[in-house]
Amino acid sequence: MEAEMLRLEQDILQEKDKLRQRELTLRELLEKLKNEEKQNEMHMYESNLSTKISIFDPDTGKNMSPYEAYKRGLIDYSQYIKLQEQECDWEEITTRSSGEQMLLDKKSGKQYSIDEALRQNRVTPEQVRRFREGKLHIAEFALLVAGETKPKPIAPLLSSTTHLQNFSYQSGTVSSSQQEDNFPIAGIYDPSTDSRMSVRSAVTRKLIDPITGQKLLEMQAATGGIIDISTRDRYSVHKAAERSLIDNAQLQRLLNAQKAFTGVEDPVTKNRLSVGEAVLKGWMPRENGMRYMEAQYLTGGLVDPKRAGRINLLDAVSSKMIDGTMARELQEDVNYAKDLIDPVTKEKINYKEAMARCHTDEHTGLLLLPASSNSQSYATYRPVNNPSNSLYSSLHY
Repeated sequence: MEAEMLRLEQDILQEKDKLRQRELTLRELLEKLKNEEKQNEMHMYESNLSTKISIFDPDTGKNMSPYEAYKRGLIDYSQYIKLQEQECDWEEITTRSSGEQMLLDKKSGKQYSIDEALRQNRVTPEQVRRFREGKLHIAEFALLVAGETKPKPIAPLLSSTTHLQNFSYQSGTVSSSQQEDNFPIAGIYDPSTDSRMSVRSAVTRKLIDPITGQKLLEMQAATGGIIDISTRDRYSVHKAAERSLIDNAQLQRLLNAQKAFTGVEDPVTKNRLSVGEAVLKGWMPRENGMRYMEAQYLTGGLVDPKRAGRINLLDAVSSKMIDGTMARELQEDVNYAKDLIDPVTKEKINYKEAMARCHTDEHTGLLLLPASSNSQSYATYRPVNNPSNSLYSSLHY
């Protein structure tokens, strides 16, 4: 017993010695770093910015690198290569001698002049200001400065930093079977105060009714993730809850909608099915599945969790993702469910009609549904074409 105690005491002393040694090493490194920073200040000013691709698996709740996702079979080789190409470290450099503002891609070693991009109108002073304030994503700003692409004001693509399982990630050109992935209705716009807000905030302020708020969030989840209107980033349902973009009471409904994007697991074969396949096999209610597919169709095409990009209806039928009846229903507006309430007119509308009535934010290009704080709040009105107000009785939190 005494020998054991002595051994433990010796182990503890050794660990304490190791800790002291680590503290000394850390102090030396910090001192060295301070000296290097002072030397760098004499030559240039640097601001380091990094873009990392993070793939979130909603089934496990874990983040992984593109390589880990590829090894696990969540993305194919071509997707892995594209993601690796997008993953880069940027350094903004301002030289002391000339004051030239540069962006350095530390991965490739290429340098791009911000000042030259301004002179050649590849970027605007407003975009530079938004970048400085953190409102314009570094990956987007770098592409503008390099002159490789220009953002689309109404239909922006998913940003390079992806927080969802990246089955529909795409870059560059797309094949004929892959459609462009556009954003759904992202938030709410109050024209009386010229303010923008999240769906959750609009429901809290009673600018929109909770049913409409729930449906709008479901369509976001079904098409790629819950949207942060301040950054345009999209998040899985769990991540969105952590960031207070949604209410925890909405979690289960939104997780069900998210499966339309990430795939529905066949309980028999364990294969990952698209929402159309899940409906055809009876693993998802047809009414829900059609609503999710309407949103996907209206924002660029259907989602196949086993393939990158969006899929047009012809290819979806050919690959048996949907049948001919589903394709016809998606093409005809009359079949769209009128399950939203226009916050301004108080009439029942479908999702396509809501998108058409949206205000396009001039800074982000996101679609925002108008709802005035000066008008009657949802708590004191009933939809004009639903006197019984039965729609509200169906909401359960």
